[in-house]
Amino acid sequence: MEGTWWTHPNELDEQQKEVISLPLTGDHLVVGPPGSGKTNLLILRATYLYRAKIRDTVILTFGRVLREFLVSGTENYPFNDRKVQTYIRWGASALEQHGKKLDENGDFEVVRSRLTSALREIVDIGEVASRHECILIDEAQDYSSEEIEIIRHFTKQIFAVGDNRQRIYAATGAIPTLEAFCQKSELKFHYRNGTQICKVADAIMEMTDDPDGLEASSQYDELEYPSSVKVHAGLPVSAQVARAIPEIETQLRAYPSGVIGVLCPRHAELDEVCELLESSALADVLQAQRYSEGYTAMDRRRRVVATTLHSAKGLEFRAVHLLGMDMVQKFHGAQKRLSFTAVTRAKTSLAIYHDADLPGHLERGLAALEPDGDLPELDDLFGGGDE
Repeated sequence: MEGTWWTHPNELDEQQKEVISLPLTGDHLVVGPPGSGKTNLLILRATYLYRAKIRDTVILTFGRVLREFLVSGTENYPFNDRKVQTYIRWGASALEQHGKKLDENGDFEVVRSRLTSALREIVDIGEVASRHECILIDEAQDYSSEEIEIIRHFTKQIFAVGDNRQRIYAATGAIPTLEAFCQKSELKFHYRNGTQICKVADAIMEMTDDPDGLEASSQYDELEYPSSVKVHAGLPVSAQVARAIPEIETQLRAYPSGVIGVLCPRHAELDEVCELLESSALADVLQAQRYSEGYTAMDRRRRVVATTLHSAKGLEFRAVHLLGMDMVQKFHGAQKRLSFTAVTRAKTSLAIYHDADLPGHLERGLAALEPDGDLPELDDLFGGGDE
């Protein structure tokens, strides 16, 4: 994927260089905004440990799509891609080492709860068979405090990266738990999101003009790739796809090495979107990452990635099309953070599609793009001010 993996030290800023070479002893937590390079730094830290002869390590991701994405980059690094595992797969393997088998039937949260209980039993009776030299945790904010405490028993050292603004699961407490025993490093700058996208993201999180907001900390090159945000309202999903296809075709030409994301809140919308894209002119460049068909290895030749908002976590795209965004309301308490995470997947171009009304936090985000003006006159409120 375009510009994804750093290949030379001059691509890093001073804060990023310091994070990679943190002391080999002790636990570490790195926090920073989306686009600050946390995932890249995690991989480089694993390489640093490998070069320092610390080889018994594992890199944990939360979802399969992010795992496949990380694996696609390990060709640049000295360690085996088997070191990159999802939390569920790592946990299942840990259980097997203790003569137990994880029942993986059921949805993700059910399996996750079952795994946590089984690992807790091993920890509570003091029978952890072996400990890794280091476990590196990506998207740490999506773990529970209990999961972090359990992982801690299976390793001599934790190196975690995360951002609480991007927490999209019901589990809570991971970052405060890590802060209690880790040395904390904070990345101040990000390089991903253009100005227009930052404005929307900041307004979603009620951080407009905040010195800690994305716009204030952005190092994005707006001159090279001017950013843009579009909204397509009042369209059913089929019409959303029809509207998106010509825009995607144009973007594939405009960004010849860029990857385009087509993201949906739920599997229901994603399945419909994928069926329509698979019968379109984009079929040959599409890779659909969806649960119903099983996640697959990332194919760099297929530059249109369709998946859910949850599965896109940790990824970035030159352009993003968010379809069916009225359905983000179905995620209740997590919807604002999920929208923030979705919006910040886009580097340069963002398009938001919806049929029914958008939730208030997204309306607020989009309103941030409107120019400031005078307050309305009383007559303007009644639609007859010009008569």
